[in-house]
Order: sequence, then structure tokens, then C-alpha cells
Amino acid sequence: MGLARGIFVVDTHVHGQRHAFKLRERENVDSKYADLGSGMGVTTTYANTDRLLYHMDRYGIDVSVLQPAFAMTNEINKQMIKAHPDRLVSMVWDVETRRKEKETGKWSVDEAVEELRRELDTGLYVGIGEGMPGGHTIRPGGWDARLEEICKIMDLCREYKVMATYHCGFPAGYAGSLEYATVQGHYDHDWDNPFRAGQLAAMYPDVPILLLHSGIEGSGYRTDIYEKCLAVARSHHNLYLECGMWWAELYEKPLKDPNIGCEKLVYGTDWGAASTPQSWMPGCVPETFTNQDINSGLPAHQIDIWGWSLREVGRLNIPQDDLNLILGGNACRLMNIKTPHTRLFKHYIKKDPHHG
Repeated sequence: MGLARGIFVVDTHVHGQRHAFKLRERENVDSKYADLGSGMGVTTTYANTDRLLYHMDRYGIDVSVLQPAFAMTNEINKQMIKAHPDRLVSMVWDVETRRKEKETGKWSVDEAVEELRRELDTGLYVGIGEGMPGGHTIRPGGWDARLEEICKIMDLCREYKVMATYHCGFPAGYAGSLEYATVQGHYDHDWDNPFRAGQLAAMYPDVPILLLHSGIEGSGYRTDIYEKCLAVARSHHNLYLECGMWWAELYEKPLKDPNIGCEKLVYGTDWGAASTPQSWMPGCVPETFTNQDINSGLPAHQIDIWGWSLREVGRLNIPQDDLNLILGGNACRLMNIKTPHTRLFKHYIKKDPHHG
């Protein structure tokens, strides 16, 4: 078993910012957003650029797609991609709207759309994420009200021709909290139900949607949401599966499925502040898997997710051209990421708006 190598490797789920605990005086710190990390002990957020580029160079990651989330800012991501335009691109999120929500207890989709539009007008972003903007304030109306909000976000993706991301999975262990249960139980959140992404895919067939985590998010070896992700992805041409946190055996079903295949698998690991440690069960399947062990507490070191993930992908005995699509080709096509040469990836057989 060895590291998977690709002709041009892209990780579509990277958190290039890191949280400092009880520390404000350091380079690239933006303490304005410290309150967004409440509940995590976060006091400030800073660019983790040097460590990120070191890990990228060690493991042959050509481009990282930065995802803003939980106390991370669009502003820091913009600084990072401007400094390293050949190595970093970014998604965009409703950071300011969420900061205001922490102060007022109210979240407004119209304010979120206004903020996202202002950011998208810069032309610096390749999609909206992490996940669909929605805030944490419990609001009445269930999924019907949530759908109305999400459609406004999807309209932006269509207008600006960028990818949408839909979060599928729950953290466990030290990152799990009653907040997730409350949101899921009373607000009808999208995290637990990939089938709702199918409804969006049918309504917006021209917008590519990436299912983040595809059901595997530091929650041990449970696969119930993963199975739902496969079911919905095989039914909609514009739904794609993020697979970087999968152990090797999870690739078997989608690769054998003629309605999924290598063309719809996109590499993304959640590297960075959200990197998940691995657990080990010798002699079992899976033998190693990502798992937030509540007994181990919040890790202080930079977890090595690429080493484990690329070893799992390296166990696949598939054609190299197929592997190249998973590790980078699909991301480059869907997010318009530039490559140093043309004709690096094989042609696409499926005829739809996202297979040229």
C-alpha cells in the first residue's frame, strides 16, 4: 500500500486558517471574528499558509481549495489566494452575516445573498461553501422554508457559474454538540439528508453540486449517510461526491456503478483546523478510519490527513487515468481550476452540461 499519485492533484476541501486559543498577538490574526468560534474555545483566527504549503509539497498536492467555516473569514482566504494564486483557490461563505447573527440572534438570507454577491463580484471564488449558508438560528417552517432560502443561494451559483456545496455528514466526539441535534431536530437542517440535495439538483440541473464528506465526517465507521449519498448521486447528473475521507473499501460501490463512476468522485479531505484523526481496529473492515475520539480531546498538533487518505486511495487498483480524474481532473473541470498543460485528463463520455 502506497501513496496515490496523480498528474495534477487538487484537494477541494481545505481549511487554510487556524484558530489560536487565548492568543491574539501573532501575524495574520483577525480578532474581529473571534466570537464566531464560541463553543470551541477560539479566541482568534490566522492564516496557516506556511504549514499548509509544507504539507502540500510533502504530499504532491498541486492546488488546495480553501473552505471558510466556523470562525474563518473570507478576507483571510482572499489574502492567501492572492499571495499564492498558483497553489490556492477559494470558496466563499456568508461570514459577515453569521457574525451579525451572533450579535442579534437573527440570520437573514437576503443579507447573506447580498454579502455573497459582493464577494463573488471580485471574481476570486470558485464556489459557495462550506455547505449551504443558513445560520444557526432556529426558524419555523421546516424544510419548505429552508428550501426557499437555499434557492436564493442556488440562483447565485447559476448567475455566477460557480459550484454549490451541500454538507452531508455529522461530526462526532469532541466536535459533536447538542447544537447539531437541536438544529437537525427543530430546524430541519440539510446535513443529515442527502436526498434533499436531489431536489435541488432537479431544480437546478445546470449547477454542479458537491456533496461534502458524502456521509463520512469524523464519525467513525458508520455508513448510513454515505449510502444515501450514493443513492442520490446516481440519480442526478449534476451531483458529485467528495471522497477524501473515505477508507478504500468505500470507493468500490461508486466505481462499479455506471451512473456514478470515477467521473463523479472529487477528492477533498477537510485538511486543516478540521482535520480528523484516525482510529485503528486491527483485523477489521475498516481497519483505519477518521474518528473524533472524545476521550482524546481536541488535538493540538496539525493532524496528517493527507498521509492516511492518499494511502487509502493508493489501495485502489484502477486505471491511472481514472485515478487522475478523482484526484484532480474532476475538480479542475467543475471549478475552472487552471492546469499547467492542456489534455492532462481523459475525455468524458457522459453528455450533460458538466461533461464537455
